[in-house]
Amino acid sequence: MGVTPSFLRRSLLVAAVCGVSAAVFSPLSAQAATTTLRGSVTYRERMALPPAVVEIRLRDASQTGENAPVLARTSLRTTRQVPVPFTLKVDRALLNPGQSYALDATIFVEGRPWFTSSTPTPVPAGKKAGLLLVLNRASAQTARSPAGTWKAERLGDAPVAAGSNPPVLTIAEDGTLSGFSGCNRVRSKATVDGARITFGPMLTTRMACLPQAMMTEQLFLKNMEATRGWHLAPTGDVLALVDAQDKPTVVFRRQPADADHAAPGVQP
Repeated sequence: MGVTPSFLRRSLLVAAVCGVSAAVFSPLSAQAATTTLRGSVTYRERMALPPAVVEIRLRDASQTGENAPVLARTSLRTTRQVPVPFTLKVDRALLNPGQSYALDATIFVEGRPWFTSSTPTPVPAGKKAGLLLVLNRASAQTARSPAGTWKAERLGDAPVAAGSNPPVLTIAEDGTLSGFSGCNRVRSKATVDGARITFGPMLTTRMACLPQAMMTEQLFLKNMEATRGWHLAPTGDVLALVDAQDKPTVVFRRQPADADHAAPGVQP
């Protein structure tokens, strides 16, 4: 039996429609794999915002602080004043039902953070628009240098060993460093670039000390060598040095500049 022209026309039409459907719905399927969050970033201070870069991050809220995994982030340049609107696309495969999520953000001016989230902003379940992030002035470490006189309270995760003299450092505005390493006098040079800091060779005197003091000195010098960044508490009284993974290497407390910090038996 022959094929009629009308049947051929219908077959070609169905094929054409199917082809168009594939072309139209495939991109939509890809888009459906993401969730879009919309909101704005602002701050309460009455001050103008220069040209800036705003970074927004979505985090897993089951963990806190900087340890919370970042699931999505976006950065945008802006010359407008706050509130600054943002759009953030999130891979749905990273989102789990029943899990809680939060947003945080930072506003950078000339590469330095001016405003940042003090705590993440929770994202209510099902809410995808109208999200408002209110930032605070960035901590003192963004506005000041680590200059000052500092006594070590912690070396890595542990407090300075009881019975030993804690290391004490004085960092000048030009980066010149002098102080006490737990056993010997020490001097070096700090190089500060924004929130990054590195130290040159730590030159020490050659005094012999008790074993506990020697252990404190060795750990202190090792942690100073591993340091790559710094954070200053908003109160300005605690300086935390951190490694490349932002884990504390040495935590100091500010000391009066005119205090006598020489360890017993050690002359400057």
